[in-house]
Amino acid sequence: MLARAALRLSAIEALCPTASVLAGTGEGFPTMAQHRVFDSRQVLVNELDKRLPGTPCLSVYTEDTMVERRGGIATSTIGDASADLIVVVEIAQKASDEDGEFAQAVIEGDALMRLTLEALGAQVRRVFTRDEKAAGLRRVLMSVQSIKVEPYALPQYGVRMMRDVMTFTCRIADDKYTDAPGLPEPLKRVAEDLPDGAYAKAKLIELGAAFAATTRTPLAGMDIHPTAGDGPAITPPIGG
Repeated sequence: MLARAALRLSAIEALCPTASVLAGTGEGFPTMAQHRVFDSRQVLVNELDKRLPGTPCLSVYTEDTMVERRGGIATSTIGDASADLIVVVEIAQKASDEDGEFAQAVIEGDALMRLTLEALGAQVRRVFTRDEKAAGLRRVLMSVQSIKVEPYALPQYGVRMMRDVMTFTCRIADDKYTDAPGLPEPLKRVAEDLPDGAYAKAKLIELGAAFAATTRTPLAGMDIHPTAGDGPAITPPIGG
């Protein structure tokens, strides 16, 4: 289901505008994570800000996508779609073990770092629901049904990490196919709206070429059979 890709990519563009990335000035980003917004992966150790004790960053995923028919008499071609938009909100630091260095969430940060983490999560919610940078997202995102924030912790060991998992349960636009070639909506519109230089734009153009036009056999005629009796079939002329 490509609508979930449309949801995720438009969310990433809202959190990390391509124009701000290309400008390279560090300005214009709507959250403290700045350009450290990642598609379906966590931050790498070489992407951390070495000047900070902990680096704010965001990882965006989509999960639990579902489409339900719109009632018993509806067709199966389009329905009511939903998906969970997952944003991992994290303050990360460098760690190491016998295999080398890696990035992980800060363990047992202080109260001020926890406050920063909570503020970062609040910024994400504000972007998705109020910021004009998310205009493209809201073409896909019909409504946010619920928001759940789960802290990442191992309470049995007394360990709490500077990582929250935010789950936005969303109603979204369903895939809408036509006989024309190319991506279905809403991903087609997202691909068109992504600015040049966006990391996913070239891949979306490539994927669009993989969706060929649907060729249908023209209707040559139609037989109408009476519901009662054994009369002959009636074949009306085409266009008559």
